[in-house]
Amino acid sequence: MKQKLLALLKKDPRVSAKSLAKILGSTEKKVEAEIQKLLQSGEIVGFATVLNSNGKDEITAMVEVKVTTQRGRGFDEVAERIAKFPEVVNLFLISGSHDLNILVRGKSLAEVANFINRKVAVLENVNGTTTHFLLKKYKEDGLIFGEKMGDKRLKVSA
Repeated sequence: MKQKLLALLKKDPRVSAKSLAKILGSTEKKVEAEIQKLLQSGEIVGFATVLNSNGKDEITAMVEVKVTTQRGRGFDEVAERIAKFPEVVNLFLISGSHDLNILVRGKSLAEVANFINRKVAVLENVNGTTTHFLLKKYKEDGLIFGEKMGDKRLKVSA
C-alpha cells in the first residue's frame, strides 16, 4: 500500500483520504495513519503547489556553485548555510564541473543577482558561481505548461 499511496500523493497531493482509501481498497483511517507515519518518518517532507508564473511575478535562476571542502566537513557545512536563505527553493549536491546546484527565486533580476553576489558568492569555501536565469517553463514536477508542444511546421502538399 505504501508505494501506491506515495505514487498517488505525488501525482495529486490534494486527493482526499476517502478517495485514496477507495482507490487502495483500504479504510480512510488506515490511509490517514499511513500518511502520518510517512510524514513522521520524513519519507514525505511536505506538499507543494506548482505555480505557472513563467516569470510574471518572479525571477528564477539556477546557480551552480564551486566549493572548496575542508577535511572532515565535506559539502554539508556550506550547503546547510545556503539552505537557510529564504530565496533558495532547491539545493542539490551534483557531479560535474560544479558542486552545488541552487534554484533561487526573487521578485526581480536585480534581487536575484544581489542575493547571489552578496550572500552566496561571499561565503567561505565558495570559489565561484555560474548563474542561469530561467526564461520559460515548459515542464515542472511532471506538469506540462502552456500550449501543446506538437509539430507546428506548415504542411507540404504534393
